[in-house]
Amino acid sequence: MKKCFTIALLIISVMGYSQSTFKPSTVFIENFCTEPDIIAHSTFTNNFNATTLRFIRIQNTLSSQWTSAYCDCELCHSIDTDTADFFINKGESCETSAHFYPATKKGLGVMQVKVFDPLDPSNFVIGEYRASCWGASTVFIEKEALKVSPNPSSSTLNVQFGSGEAYSLQILSSDGKMLMNENISGINHYVNIEALESGLYVAKVESAGKIFYAKFLKS
Repeated sequence: MKKCFTIALLIISVMGYSQSTFKPSTVFIENFCTEPDIIAHSTFTNNFNATTLRFIRIQNTLSSQWTSAYCDCELCHSIDTDTADFFINKGESCETSAHFYPATKKGLGVMQVKVFDPLDPSNFVIGEYRASCWGASTVFIEKEALKVSPNPSSSTLNVQFGSGEAYSLQILSSDGKMLMNENISGINHYVNIEALESGLYVAKVESAGKIFYAKFLKS
């Protein structure tokens, strides 16, 4: 009986650990090297039996002259901060982000962050953030032209809209149901579409009273 009780406790412990997540667990973002800050986002959900958690950067591999910093559920930290405690209620989610500063140099950055209860460090979850950049920075697109790429895409969709005005972007299902809605400014915008099921979707842009559409496939 004692042995069965011990096994049950182990199962409960493993289940608790497995339910704390980063989604996506690995996120990859690309941008131009002239951008001062390349940001990779991931949503952390706390199912540890604690509200005060700790993160540690267990990997921070960067190309020459690159630097990086991490934002937990409460604070954005300096490039020299590799560990800190933060608060989040059990069962709640928050947006975390890794910030890569390429200093106009082509390259790649990889950051892995381990999150755990400081009183029970054997239970943890790891999120991975990856970034790269292109050397060119100029994007040529006709005014009021809407382009989406790559098409098809499995994870990140680059939406390019030639407008000097801010605009709203909606991602619609093939039957017209709105799945995402964002307010955007600038020619380039990156949308994480990993959560979408495979199939046909529509990017809808509204700007200055006009509406533009572009179809894309989620692979």
